[in-house]
Amino acid sequence: MEYYPEVMISWAFLSLFFAVIWWIIAIFLCVWVYQDAKKRYPPESAEPVIWLLIVLLTGLLGLIIYLIVRPEEKTVI
Repeated sequence: MEYYPEVMISWAFLSLFFAVIWWIIAIFLCVWVYQDAKKRYPPESAEPVIWLLIVLLTGLLGLIIYLIVRPEEKTVI
């Protein structure tokens, strides 16, 4: 079996690249969930921070759960 160091470097680079992209997407999703929950819950409630932590710790599963159980958006007449 031959050893190709440039292939190892490219796999390491690709792995790092996709990990960084995943973390950037996760941060944007956490910010979006926090802002959306802040609009949907009363100002003094802790739910936006709780949902932020849930999505931060559980990722896509937490986002799906949030989208299912979030309350209706407040409408201003």
